[in-house]
Amino acid sequence: MKWRKKAVRSLSLLLVLAMCLGMAAFSVSAEQGETDPCANGHSWSETRTVVEATCVQKGESARTCTVCGETQTSVIPQTAHSWVNKAEAATVGKEGREYRVCSNCGKDETVKILPKLEQKSNTSGESGSASLSKLSRQEIIDLLNSAPTTMPGDIFVTTPSCASPYQTGKVRTEVLEAVKDRLNVLRRIAGLPAVTLDSAMCEEAQYGAVILGKLGTLSHTPSKPADMDDAFYKKAYSATSSSNIYAGLALMSTPDGFMDDSDGSNVDRLGHRRWQLNPALGKVGFGYVDNGNGYRRFTAEKVFDKSGRTTDYDYIAWPASGNFPSDLSCFEANTAWSVSLNPSRYQKPAASAVTVSLTRESDGKTWSFSGRNSYQASSSGLYFNINNAGYGVDNCIIFRPDGISKYEGVYTVSIQGLKDRNGAAAGLTYQVDFFATKGGTPTTPTTPTTPTEPTNPTTPTITVDNIPAWGTAYVSNQTVTVDGRPVQFQMYALKNANGDLTNYIKLRDMAYILNGTKAQFAVGYDGTISLTTGRPYAVGGTEMTTPFSGNRGYRGGAQGVKVNGTTVNMTAITLTDADGGDYNYFKLRDLGKALGFNVGYSNASGVFIETDKPYTE
Repeated sequence: MKWRKKAVRSLSLLLVLAMCLGMAAFSVSAEQGETDPCANGHSWSETRTVVEATCVQKGESARTCTVCGETQTSVIPQTAHSWVNKAEAATVGKEGREYRVCSNCGKDETVKILPKLEQKSNTSGESGSASLSKLSRQEIIDLLNSAPTTMPGDIFVTTPSCASPYQTGKVRTEVLEAVKDRLNVLRRIAGLPAVTLDSAMCEEAQYGAVILGKLGTLSHTPSKPADMDDAFYKKAYSATSSSNIYAGLALMSTPDGFMDDSDGSNVDRLGHRRWQLNPALGKVGFGYVDNGNGYRRFTAEKVFDKSGRTTDYDYIAWPASGNFPSDLSCFEANTAWSVSLNPSRYQKPAASAVTVSLTRESDGKTWSFSGRNSYQASSSGLYFNINNAGYGVDNCIIFRPDGISKYEGVYTVSIQGLKDRNGAAAGLTYQVDFFATKGGTPTTPTTPTTPTEPTNPTTPTITVDNIPAWGTAYVSNQTVTVDGRPVQFQMYALKNANGDLTNYIKLRDMAYILNGTKAQFAVGYDGTISLTTGRPYAVGGTEMTTPFSGNRGYRGGAQGVKVNGTTVNMTAITLTDADGGDYNYFKLRDLGKALGFNVGYSNASGVFIETDKPYTE
């Protein structure tokens, strides 16, 4: 009986439990009776990026159901760093390092520590920092090849405007870095450490370049254009008054142009060169426009910086002691020599006391310079001066020999009449060994096993026209399309017996317009006009203008011109101004054939020049 009552109670509990479960089941069934619109799957939108992934953080993407509004997120993996390899040179007082910097986030990682350099004494009389070893010829060649002066095709991120509304524009960072690298190559040849590119200084320099482009001329203290607002003008004025400035030269060639600095208006101080070779220079900035008025191309180079720490030098020379390239455009036959003395080691040199002798060791020819003699500042010829103004380093001795056609071999410099900081007599003697970086010959000649066929000469043969030796040249303005850009030249034309015109173009106008292109060429004169392809043209100020107008008398005929050292005869006419200055004009196709750029004609473009293509008939 006891067992049966327990069974009955258990049965009652089971009935109650069943009733509860049935109610629960009914309740759940009632809720599930509502329709789920996405029971068969969501209708997702396009995935969108909510947070961009970078090299320092993960990103996030999301998509949303267009029916029920549910959002689903996903993680976007962090991107990789974009590394740029760099180096800081070791000095006597400081370790250097090889490191890499992310161009996106700026993260800096040291790859290798470079030990401090051993202290060296400058008893050898070498120029430059005692912490930097003198370079071998091959090291100099490799440096120059690493930083050519060729302009890239794409210069600007945004194009500057040299007219109202004025816009500074922005030069591509890689272009600015390339110009800085070229400057550093020249500094290293001089025995000075590298400088860095400062973005803020570049932004400031752009204002200076724009105002120069507006005015179409050079001025460190430019006047305010009427349509330029005060804020823009103040920044532009600040830039030009604290920069090296250049007109007419492509940006990549301006460090070389500033290093030459030997025209009649600059040779007495060589200020641009001395700023670039300032041992205290630590950072630079460049501004550039190529759509300005007048000279069209204008550069502002901010170099009034003193964040560098180089003090271990006796003197800074250009050309530097030791091996020195003889085919630099920034050191040619008419380029002045300079020696800047360390002010912490020497008293200011006095022109009345200092004498300089320069000896060419190959033949013993010696040039003597003294402040007791009088010299006229000009773009060529014998010259001497001492400038103690603060262009980078004070205490600069400047001299230039005459009668030089090309530097080759060893030259010895001796400077006497100096005083050290204690007032004791002092002097300097050093040697420069000039060598050509191009066109070297093998050290061991080889003997051919079979006779070789003679090769055709590379010098072009140009037909010389039989024109009258003198007569009238007629003004003939003509537009020529240069690499797709129209350029108007003031040419002069000769008429034949039938009245047909043949145009002649001024040689220096052509050199000026092609500067910075693959067809650029330098113009020199050593009794004969000499043209050197691939070298930047040094702007003289007479380009794209003439001191006369209207028809003009000419002298004409065959004229021998040295092209890369080889004489090429071309038809030429010479026009003379009122002061006796001569201007040489040649046929455009003759120049193209001699210098290796294409000249053509089409109905759409008229006469055109293609600087990246060889000349074709």
